[in-house]
Amino acid sequence: MNSTPTDTSDTRLEQLLKRSDIWRGNSRALVPQPTLDTGYTELNASLLNGGWPTRSLVEVCQRGLQQQEWLLFSPVLKAVKGYIVLLNPPALPFCQALIQADIDLERVIIVEVANKADFLASFVELARSESCEALLAWQQHQALSYTELRKCLLASNEGSGLCALLRPESAQQQSSPASLRLSTEITATAVQVNIFKQKGILQQHKSAPIALPLPTAWKGLLPYHLLDQAIPGHSDAAGKRKKLASISSIKRGK
Repeated sequence: MNSTPTDTSDTRLEQLLKRSDIWRGNSRALVPQPTLDTGYTELNASLLNGGWPTRSLVEVCQRGLQQQEWLLFSPVLKAVKGYIVLLNPPALPFCQALIQADIDLERVIIVEVANKADFLASFVELARSESCEALLAWQQHQALSYTELRKCLLASNEGSGLCALLRPESAQQQSSPASLRLSTEITATAVQVNIFKQKGILQQHKSAPIALPLPTAWKGLLPYHLLDQAIPGHSDAAGKRKKLASISSIKRGK
């Protein structure tokens, strides 16, 4: 007679623990979450479900306007079939670069708002929209509180796409309800990605950064006096020019 209430309680507890928004410390026994391929094998391997989590909030902290986010998200923006919405981008995206990355301009929508209230309202509505498959939002001027970040998270949970919030480097020190938090730093050869919070994994130690190699077009040129060495066949030509210059100077001296 007394077993029924206990069984019911156990069932309810098990159902509660299976919810995707319940974190059980270092346990990886979570409900599988839909993801999108990041386009980078090493980055996929470091993420809990093997890709960018959808129906969730991804937070990227970065220094300045160095465009790391475009290298980070270009593969997934190329792959998605729905609309790509850019909320308050710091600069107007260069169309030719998007075309070169095989991103369909017909699916790219830019939304610009002036104040924080409009920013939050826009983020919430766009994150909930079924037609918005990728939302990139830049927090540039207004600081967001934990409560405001949670509103963004809850809206992301109600949608079905990728929701990424691009924040300044200083935001790393702020508590955030985002399911995935990472920081990026650009070097001469790669973008370094450091995952410092991931729901479902207890970050006990700082992990080694993941290096995403820069495209050739992004890499800086060699110093002027070494440019000839960077082009096959030009080093011989440079040597001949130096030799001719030496002979010419000797003749002038005579």
